[in-house]
Amino acid sequence: MQANAHRIRYRFNTYCTYRIRSMPFVPSSKKPADVVGGDEAGSGDARSVLHEGQDVTSEAGSNSQTSGSIGRGDTPAGADENQSSDDDSDSRVSETNPGDEIDKETSGNSKKTSLVSRVVRRIASTAVSITKTTVATIGTSRIMGKVLDKTITDEVCVPFIVHGGGALTRELLQKCPSLISGTYTPPNWARNCHTQTLVGFCRMFTLFLNYSRQMVRCEDGGQVALDWLVSSRSGNKAGISGSGMFAPKLFRNSENTNPETVSADTIPDASTLPLDAPVFIMLHGINGGSHEGPTKWAVATAATRGWRCVALNLRGCGGAELSSPKVYCAASSTDVRAAVDACHSLYSAAPILLSAYSLGTYVVGTYLAEEDSKPGGAARRNVVGAVLTSCPMEPHSSYAGLSDPDKPTGLMYNGAIAAKLREYFFKHENAVQEHPEVDAKLLNIKAMRTVVDFEKAVICITHGFKNVDEYYEYFSPARIIPSIRTPTLYVVATDDPFLGELEGVTESIRGSKFVSLAHVKRGGHVAFLEKGVGVFGQCWTDKVTGEFLQGVLEPRSQEAEAAALSAGAPTTIIARDNQINNKRIVARTSFANIGEEDEEDEPETRFNAKL
Repeated sequence: MQANAHRIRYRFNTYCTYRIRSMPFVPSSKKPADVVGGDEAGSGDARSVLHEGQDVTSEAGSNSQTSGSIGRGDTPAGADENQSSDDDSDSRVSETNPGDEIDKETSGNSKKTSLVSRVVRRIASTAVSITKTTVATIGTSRIMGKVLDKTITDEVCVPFIVHGGGALTRELLQKCPSLISGTYTPPNWARNCHTQTLVGFCRMFTLFLNYSRQMVRCEDGGQVALDWLVSSRSGNKAGISGSGMFAPKLFRNSENTNPETVSADTIPDASTLPLDAPVFIMLHGINGGSHEGPTKWAVATAATRGWRCVALNLRGCGGAELSSPKVYCAASSTDVRAAVDACHSLYSAAPILLSAYSLGTYVVGTYLAEEDSKPGGAARRNVVGAVLTSCPMEPHSSYAGLSDPDKPTGLMYNGAIAAKLREYFFKHENAVQEHPEVDAKLLNIKAMRTVVDFEKAVICITHGFKNVDEYYEYFSPARIIPSIRTPTLYVVATDDPFLGELEGVTESIRGSKFVSLAHVKRGGHVAFLEKGVGVFGQCWTDKVTGEFLQGVLEPRSQEAEAAALSAGAPTTIIARDNQINNKRIVARTSFANIGEEDEEDEPETRFNAKL
């Protein structure tokens, strides 16, 4: 039985092989599964899968070749050799069609296109998600804030004012209702100083302004960017009731010099202002610019009063290039001096008002002390007043706490500020390395982790200070306030995490006839959010700034004028050593001989608002 079964299988296999050999040519797309196309040599002969040891038999006779192989001379019955070659070619074309290469290339391009489209869709989806989350967060926060404001007892903060008792400061402070008769009420959900400071950052997303940029060259080769306010990017331009992006509706009244609410609708176009309109210069803090919330809302508040507003971007900030090896710092007033000179040359009949926050308060304070140490003072350029908000009043203690990770201030803020400083120095690294005193090999920006690290490695070297202690001492408010002869108001919160010690500064202020200090219990650092307003409007210090500077512009009484004249020249001269300026590539923050007047300047008297 087994022998018969084996014989039957053998004959069946032989018959199948014979039928395969005698089959006509079949295109590759129609071949049965057991038929294979031509070999690599291009024979095109059909092959059958045979068991080892089996013979292949055909009508042409037996084939003596190895089992499973077919010679070139074997062709299907009824076809000549040439026809076989054509069929072989067709078979090869069908199996290796040149269109396949095109399909592969097209497929590769489609994959690339598909990848790009997926990336674009992912980015768009992420942007939409972030926008939705931001809007939802703002909306939810506003609702929760209103609920908390109504359910929790308010904490009313009464301003505490420090001044020397002179007639001028008393008269100016009496013109500030927010200080004399008003109070400051923070939101019940933002009583904590860190909450105020961090949430206050969101003010930059609630107002949008149109600027016109002017680049100004400084005396040491650097350059600053002046962003002149043109108009609000949203809101009503025709004086009819409307609404801004997030701001409340308000009828614009150009005659109102003390508006209760500031919004995009209350900002007039700069083209409508007269040439003698007061020029308001706003300066930012560390690595800030005209895009920040405190700058924009302060500018909007000043513009509502009919002032011509400009935001000053220090060198290398706000998108401006660093055109000299010297970076900005708290002890260099060159940038402010260039901005004031440019504004005065454009609008020579207009009084100039200065305002700043955080690090910018050091720069403006240094400028006032240096200019008032010269004959004629800052009034030579029609600078008539300044308000400095959230100034770290004692830099030694303030920066020491900021750079100490064991203290809450250093733990929470040092990393973020150091990261911004690294970003600044990485962007301008090539320019900084051109300074002859800077060793590019030793300048390891990646290893800098605190503000003091940057000050030691770059600022002290490029500005000619021996160490950070000498650097801090130069612009310390306690040192420069006795030399200021321009009406100036410092506004701070005692819970400001960057405030530092107040004792030495208050003593200097009590001995001054031009400088005063107002501080409240709450407010954080550059925040001062008000109950019912939050990040959606002007803060408390914006109101105070407008009121004080408006009072400076108004005519003085004879008693106040006499008190200002009786102060005399400052006994402490604030100036940089000219030899250091000649040796190093730094800004000439003042002249060596204080008694010398600029040759091109004509003698000018102090600007009087009564004229």
